[in-house]
Amino acid sequence: MCAECGADLTVPVDRVALPPSAPAKVGNGLAMPVLMPPRTYAVDPEPSGAPWREWASVTPEEAAA
Repeated sequence: MCAECGADLTVPVDRVALPPSAPAKVGNGLAMPVLMPPRTYAVDPEPSGAPWREWASVTPEEAAA
């Protein structure tokens, strides 16, 4: 929903299991087939990207590791 006016921005969606083929890397990613049915989404359970922690919360030992 829009935080300002409350209007719906999408249709309702349902969370489903991540398809086994989701992590596959084929070509440049622009011509990959649709992996999931319409009105669904999935969350990759594997960690990725930065650790997303504030430097102030990281000890010197953790930073060295």
